[in-house]
Amino acid sequence: MSAQIKIPQAHHRLSIHIGVNGLSFVVENTQNNRCVLCRSHSYVFPPNDYNEWAKEVGNVIKREELLQKRFSRCSVMIDTQRHTLIPSSLFKPQRAIEVLEQLFDVAYLDEVNYATINPLEATCIYALPAPVNAMVAKHQHKARFYVTVIPLLRFIMEQREYSRALMRYSSTHADLILMQGERLLLCNSYATDRFKTALYFLFFALKQWQLNPKSLNLYITGSFTPAHMKQLCTFFPSVTVAANPANPLPTESMNLLYGPHFFPVST
Repeated sequence: MSAQIKIPQAHHRLSIHIGVNGLSFVVENTQNNRCVLCRSHSYVFPPNDYNEWAKEVGNVIKREELLQKRFSRCSVMIDTQRHTLIPSSLFKPQRAIEVLEQLFDVAYLDEVNYATINPLEATCIYALPAPVNAMVAKHQHKARFYVTVIPLLRFIMEQREYSRALMRYSSTHADLILMQGERLLLCNSYATDRFKTALYFLFFALKQWQLNPKSLNLYITGSFTPAHMKQLCTFFPSVTVAANPANPLPTESMNLLYGPHFFPVST
């Protein structure tokens, strides 16, 4: 019997992260908050071809026996740029789709959802791709779906430095969040074709908000290489791989890849 089969799903949480570069998943013991298993599968597809994403996600599920088992707790993060934040005072649930369609193409069957970020007095509206949701829901009936930016936001909000930023980098886009104290300055995604492009957007945002890189605490997660991190350290005195201190993983590379699985997704 494999180690996977021995995992009692009732006492564990399954976390799945799906993006244009691949799928990763983590199984966490909810009784002691320890990571039991973490794995990743790489693939590369066009950013908006969600039918192809769904096919590959289905292929991964077929190869991973554990993903076919039903967990009582399952969180699914989908890496889509189709999200926006608005002040909660201006948000009306019945207009969520209308607001999002002013910025992005939303398919008829896509799930448009929203999450209130109470400390920021903001609401995140986001669209989740129907083909990907349906593929995962076949096996995880109790799955709850989120856009990746939500756990990133909740992570950076919990950090105590005054001027801080979080950047998540992938081959197609970079997510960037800037905060000062409890004030959110920026939360946006930028299309990128290389790391230099992501750096350009980071420094452009810092200049726009008149933030000094030398006094900024930068957190990173995603597809950063040692060369990328070395370059960042020439500009920023504090560069930290984002990870939940309650669930540290053994290596820097593992925290870059799996760290967001342990970020809070809801309150």
